Amino acid sequence: MTQSNRLSKLVKATSKFPKGIRSTLWSKAFGRVVPMVGTANIRYLEVSNSQVIVEIKNHRAMQNHIGQLHACAMALIAETATGFVTGINVPDSCIVLIKSMHIDYKRPSKGDMKAVATLTDEQQNLMQNTEKGETLVSIVVTDETGQEPVKCEMLWAWVSKSHLKK
Repeated sequence: MTQSNRLSKLVKATSKFPKGIRSTLWSKAFGRVVPMVGTANIRYLEVSNSQVIVEIKNHRAMQNHIGQLHACAMALIAETATGFVTGINVPDSCIVLIKSMHIDYKRPSKGDMKAVATLTDEQQNLMQNTEKGETLVSIVVTDETGQEPVKCEMLWAWVSKSHLKK
């Protein structure tokens, strides 16, 4: 049974709005939760317990010296998508933390980029029913050509907030 937390309740509350409005509401709300996400103008396209899709436009503030998205911007969208798909599944009594990230830059990117983070049913169940754990979250980052200029691996952990106070 899927448990609700604050993030999943927000997503459910916005489900009746048209897709464009939902995306704007999520982007504004999540940008307040994680200020850097708001500063980078990351847009949430899809949000569910099993998948989060985000995009970042190739705008000047996020570019490197050759006009493509900066390497850190690519890492940011991968971290954001995987973090929110993890965060929507863990109980409010827990905190999520990235444990490690590995990124291989394969080729220059072209234009805007999209990140798709996906969890299996087993991963969701583990997150929803344990107070401590870790999992490797699947992530695919593509540019506007549909190719993957980067390969990413994101390991997320969660732990009970009460455990942190000890």
